Amino acid sequence: MEAVDDEDDPARGQARRQWLADVNDGLIASAGMVEGVAQAGATAGVILVSGVATVLVGVATVAGIRFAEASDERDAHDALVEAERHRVATDPAAELAELAEIYEEKGLSPQLARQVAEELTAHDALAAQLDAEYRLAGPADVARPGASAARAGAAFATGAVLPLLVSTLVPPSVRVSLTVVVVVAALVVSATLAARSGRTSAVRAVVRTVGIGVLAMLITIGLGSLLDLSEAEVEL
Repeated sequence: MEAVDDEDDPARGQARRQWLADVNDGLIASAGMVEGVAQAGATAGVILVSGVATVLVGVATVAGIRFAEASDERDAHDALVEAERHRVATDPAAELAELAEIYEEKGLSPQLARQVAEELTAHDALAAQLDAEYRLAGPADVARPGASAARAGAAFATGAVLPLLVSTLVPPSVRVSLTVVVVVAALVVSATLAARSGRTSAVRAVVRTVGIGVLAMLITIGLGSLLDLSEAEVEL
């Protein structure tokens, strides 16, 4: 049996693009913070503390948003399934007729549509209705809030760590410029991978993503140039 390419699976492609989008969020948020602080003349210790704070807040925010979104989706899904379950239990004849009508509208003859509806209903009436009406594979076809939150948080942290490491490990004389170069290169790679997953234009994706990232860094660098953090110290 031939294996299915991930790029041919819309669900996997969408999940990969979402993961890469969260990575990009981490890259841009962290780069913006550390670039601004570095431009203000902060020491590596101050940059490290600022960057770590950005990572922690960003992870909590992104994970929390994904958890809330997935929870809302699950609640809506559960309500829909229960409503459909009630209709199937209380008026099975009407649901069977509705199912047959759906397949007839898709091009089957009335006789064949009725036969298909009857066979699917006999196998699993609720699953048949959910698939035909809502394109749901079954009652369990819903995102898990905990898993969604964990993936989003991990993706954000993956992106956010890179500019933090670069800005704290390289010499102060090249800290700002080298961080910009590394972040831009990382955004190019992630945007290209996301575009390939969605089979869209890599050029447009790169221009959009890099443009947003560079703009964010320029804003924070500009603001950082107005400050002087060279005397700031932290106890690590």
